Amino acid sequence: MNANTESSASERPSRVRHGIVFVTFLAAFLLYLHRFCMTYAQRYVKEDLGLTDDHLGYCFSAFFFAYALGQVPSGWLSDRFGARKMLALYILTWSFFTALMGLTMGFVMLLAVRLAAGLGQAGAYPTSCGLLANWVPFRSRAWASSIVAFGGRFGGGLAPLLTVTMIVAFVPLSVPSDLGEDDLLDRAVLARAMTAANVSPTRQQTDSDVDAAKILLRRRVFGQMSGDVKEAFRAFPETDLINGEAFADQLLLDINSVIRGPQLIRETQTPIPLEREATQLLRQTELTQAQTERLNRLILEAVFPDSIRKIYVHGWRPVMFVYGAMGIVVALLFWGLFRNSPSAHPLCNKSEQALIETGRPARSQKEQGPARSENKQADVGRVPIEHILCSRSLWLMCVSQWGSNVGWVFLVTWLPRYLLEVHSAPLWQQGWMTALPLWAGWIGMLAGGRLSDAAVRRMGLRWGRLAPLTVGKFLAAGAYLLCLFHPSAWMITGIFAIVAFSTDMGSAGGWAYKQDVGGRHVASIHGWANMWGNLGATVSPVLLQVIIRNFGWDAAFLSCSIAFAIAGAAAIGVDASIPIVPDNTARDS
Repeated sequence: MNANTESSASERPSRVRHGIVFVTFLAAFLLYLHRFCMTYAQRYVKEDLGLTDDHLGYCFSAFFFAYALGQVPSGWLSDRFGARKMLALYILTWSFFTALMGLTMGFVMLLAVRLAAGLGQAGAYPTSCGLLANWVPFRSRAWASSIVAFGGRFGGGLAPLLTVTMIVAFVPLSVPSDLGEDDLLDRAVLARAMTAANVSPTRQQTDSDVDAAKILLRRRVFGQMSGDVKEAFRAFPETDLINGEAFADQLLLDINSVIRGPQLIRETQTPIPLEREATQLLRQTELTQAQTERLNRLILEAVFPDSIRKIYVHGWRPVMFVYGAMGIVVALLFWGLFRNSPSAHPLCNKSEQALIETGRPARSQKEQGPARSENKQADVGRVPIEHILCSRSLWLMCVSQWGSNVGWVFLVTWLPRYLLEVHSAPLWQQGWMTALPLWAGWIGMLAGGRLSDAAVRRMGLRWGRLAPLTVGKFLAAGAYLLCLFHPSAWMITGIFAIVAFSTDMGSAGGWAYKQDVGGRHVASIHGWANMWGNLGATVSPVLLQVIIRNFGWDAAFLSCSIAFAIAGAAAIGVDASIPIVPDNTARDS
């Protein structure tokens, strides 16, 4: 052995693979941050664009529909042309359409933008799964997959607080608190609230201290209205005075007079759920005129929630522009740090390349070893659809992902609405209550990666991958059943934390399964399974909206529980020891 060979063999492996996993983690972080930012801005998007809950449901589903349909084509493109080109392009595409969301003017444009963003995001996880198969040693597949998938959940977990914080920050005191012409949402609802307030509230007439406090404030506001406005309210609905232009102008003047007038509430403690900014202003002993007007505006929004547009509506569009700009930074970073294979990276030495190949099953070593990694794209050919369609194990994985997504997507679509409608949670509280379950998912994601790798070493490839998947699904199904007992808002936050933890505990094993059985078609096969999973996510928002509207929230929770039970039952049949494309036909496919 010559000196150069000895030196190469004895050198310490470089750590480029860790940087590759990190930059892929960043891409996943951005992926989920962009995916769910609309969920936590939906209250303001809805009011700003004049949407209904059905409109929102269609927009949520449109994203997942396009995301699902793009999985296999985008996975194949990454197998064919390389992860470096394609993932950088995917990041730029979905970031552009996230930013464009800030320019939408109505339902049709928002629907189109969400479709395009979903299509742009479709290739992110199939590409990430494929590049991990090239860059990570076999013994660490699930752990590395859990880190990248954790990046997604990390972005999703920060999305509530980051989005809410920025929305508020983009509406400083310099933004006028007066109502404009478009800020009166529904005069009929306002008229009913005003006239009902003339009846003295009693414990028999109200369900809670919150209702009693709202009625008292409505009476106070009604008392400050001009005579013409009072007369129109009292005559409603027998006469249609409230729809006249003169009435609208006078009503606007009267409400703005209330906003500019004395502080409506002086108690530091009030049963009415207020935004955090309002509670902070209530604690101050002296307020400026601008602060008093902001406080009064926020109080009126809480007292007449369906009639007065929220002042924070002005903040959601700039947030989308910020998120879009973040995508450009991550795309450039990925392009600079990543290469399609270890042998193509100038900083990855021979020892690290050998380490990455250590311990791979024989078929994986033949298909993915250093000798063929440079020509991988040329060898990929078409998607092995005939083998995919004949794989019982992969079909069961698809069913499992479908059911799991039907149940999990509730957390990132309708949970903020549930907390508002059922528990009257203000924006800042919604931010925490929706973030905490996703944070629990972080723990589940990282624990599941370690658990899956350890289980494979102790139980073998099939049962090691299977155990976290199955247990997590059934645990989530049981957690949803606890919601039927109508716990408090914070207790139900804990229940949803169990759902998120259980779901994410099996995610890393699912990723590793596709690397185990995918050979050189990992991205395409991951895309196939993700397609079916995200068809479940497509169905979920619209299906749950229909169930909630017609049968209530309990029926929605029961539906999510059944979906997770189906996912758990299907996962029992998943077998990571059987490759999708047998070794002797891999090159022909």
